[in-house]
Amino acid sequence: MESQASLLEVKLKSIPRDPRNMLVLSCPEPSLASVVSIEYVIDALKMEEIGAIKIGSISPVITVIEGVAKLPYRLFYKRDSNLVTIRQHVPIPPNAYKLFIEKILDWADENGITKVVCLTSIPALGDAETDNIYFVTEESHVQEFKSLGLVPLSEATLTGLEAEFLDAVLSRGTLTGALLLAESKLLTSINNLVKTGRIASSQDVLFILNQTVGRFGPDVSAAIKLIRGISLLTGINVSMDNLEEHAKKYAFLIEKNLEEYFKQPEKERVPTVL
Repeated sequence: MESQASLLEVKLKSIPRDPRNMLVLSCPEPSLASVVSIEYVIDALKMEEIGAIKIGSISPVITVIEGVAKLPYRLFYKRDSNLVTIRQHVPIPPNAYKLFIEKILDWADENGITKVVCLTSIPALGDAETDNIYFVTEESHVQEFKSLGLVPLSEATLTGLEAEFLDAVLSRGTLTGALLLAESKLLTSINNLVKTGRIASSQDVLFILNQTVGRFGPDVSAAIKLIRGISLLTGINVSMDNLEEHAKKYAFLIEKNLEEYFKQPEKERVPTVL
């Protein structure tokens, strides 16, 4: 049986210790809004690559964008913005995700990072989507996030990657951890179809997503909100003039993301809002 230690190979550079440093990553979900948000910020800010994580338990996966080979799990750093991000094109297998997060948080602690934020998207909380950027964090930091214009998620049951992330970061006590959530038109539409019984199987959902995200690109409206959330947290003004064109480049990732997504137990796929 493969040991836990052999699941991950971590090669990361150190960065200057600075209490303002913040790490942002994604909890990949079917709309791809969180994945594209990170990717866009990396390109827009011309962030420096500082390392990679290789997951030994899965076959090598290389994504190609306009002839450029991109490994799926890479870290990037922008010193003058105090921002670290993780490129995460391909979902991490559930058996490796906990170890992945722990390794990342170990590195964050060692490098003086004080805040770690994960991005995701959800179906609308009400009758229609809003421009709100919701957050979940520990009690002592709620007012801090509210003061930036972010909205606390009132009631929810979180499972899957989002719960795994929050459990790992909040259990440490050395880092401020937060989950940022944006409502997705795509996920809202699918959620409504499921509720009305018009679609019932994962195959139906897969078909719809391939016909929407696969053809037209990830959910740009949700990505805009998540990027705005990054801007509020960091004070960095990220122009979104080229986001729609940029997002379309990543539409092909939907199939790989969905394959992994539907391998998870149904109750672990998306945050459930009460």
